[in-house]
Amino acid sequence: MAAQQGSSGAETALAALLAEIDQETAGALRREQLADTGAAQAETLTAIGRHLCFLLAGQQLAVPLSLVLEVGELETLRPLPFLPAWAEGVTNIRGEIVSVTNLAVFFSLAGRRKSRTVLILHDGGGKMKTAVTVDKITGTRLLYQRAEQQPADGGSAAVPAEFLSGRALYLAESSEHELDLFDSTKLLAALRLN
Repeated sequence: MAAQQGSSGAETALAALLAEIDQETAGALRREQLADTGAAQAETLTAIGRHLCFLLAGQQLAVPLSLVLEVGELETLRPLPFLPAWAEGVTNIRGEIVSVTNLAVFFSLAGRRKSRTVLILHDGGGKMKTAVTVDKITGTRLLYQRAEQQPADGGSAAVPAEFLSGRALYLAESSEHELDLFDSTKLLAALRLN
């Protein structure tokens, strides 16, 4: 029990350190942006926190890092009978049985890929979690949104618009890169209903 309390304290300290780094990074980027683009444009961006970015069927997506328990390669998969095609089965993650959802199949995307790269997502309350397969994890980034909220790219997006919560951007190499925000809580609610 004492080890768990120590671990919790370390996690809290790590979360505080990451928040401080995010603040310092956001301030430095904002100062750089002010110098490059002028004060008017810089004031339109608001930091929305650190997100895990990934690719699915060529679409760049991001999910809040706070809703990701773990990332990695799927080592074992136990298929189960009588499940929908998108439910690949279950896996054992540190003694806990977790379902595995193939997002490409769930969203009926072309070329139903078999990927071994997974994100373990949870609903924020710890009541439901699943491992979802994605094409590639591209990293963690501090994301920004413009003052005038942009809708998700439902027209050309691979993921249906109801599973997207908007658009965001990140700053890299003195340029802006846009991506869609993936709504993992809607996915988990949809999986619960199916």
